[in-house]
Amino acid sequence: MIPILVFWTRYTATMHGRDLKVVPCENCSTEYLYIIERDASGVGTSMYMLNEEGAEGHARSAAEDTLKSVLENDFDPVPCPACGHYQRYMFPKLRETKGMWVLVVTLATIMIGCVATVSVLKYSIAYLERPSDDGFRNMAAAWSVLLLTCLIGLGLSILNKRKISRFNPNMADRQARIAIGRSRAVTRAEFEKAQREKGIASTRQMPGSRGD
Repeated sequence: MIPILVFWTRYTATMHGRDLKVVPCENCSTEYLYIIERDASGVGTSMYMLNEEGAEGHARSAAEDTLKSVLENDFDPVPCPACGHYQRYMFPKLRETKGMWVLVVTLATIMIGCVATVSVLKYSIAYLERPSDDGFRNMAAAWSVLLLTCLIGLGLSILNKRKISRFNPNMADRQARIAIGRSRAVTRAEFEKAQREKGIASTRQMPGSRGD
C-alpha cells in the first residue's frame, strides 16, 4: 500500500446582519416593527490549495445564504408595544427561557437511568449465574433504583406537559409587557411618522433647499 498525503485549506466566514420584522398583533390588530439581529457562518474547502479564492468565496456565499434564511424565518419574542400581547407563535421561545430547570433535571434523570439499566443487567446476570443472598440484594437494589428513575421520568414528563398546556406569558403584568414591547418595537404608525419626519429633515438640509 502506498500512503497518499491529503491536505486541504478550510475557510470560515462569519457575517452579522439585521432585518426589520413586521408583526400584526392578534389581540389588538396593531402592526408593529422590531429589529432582529443574527450571526451566521459558512465554510469553504480547498483541496491541495488548488482553489483558495473559490473556497473563500464559497464560505462567504454560504454565510450570506444562511444569514438571509435565518433573518427571514427566525424571530424574537417581542410583545406588542400597544397592548403588551405576546403572539401565540412566540410562546415556544418564551418556554425555552423559562423551563431550563426541567431540561437539566430530565438530562440528569436520563443519565441515572442509563447507569441503573447497566447495573440491573450486571447484577441480574451475576445472580442468575451464581444465586446468592448478596447477589439477590444487589439485583433488587438495582431494579429499585431503575423503577424509581422511571417513575421520576414519567412524573417530569407529565409535569412538563401540564406546564406547556398552561403556559401563557400574557397572564403577566400588562404594563410590564408593554414596557418590554416599547423597548424593542414601535407601531407601524410611529415608524412611518418617523420616516416622514426624517425625509422632511433631509430635504431641508439639501443644498439649495429653503426651509419654511
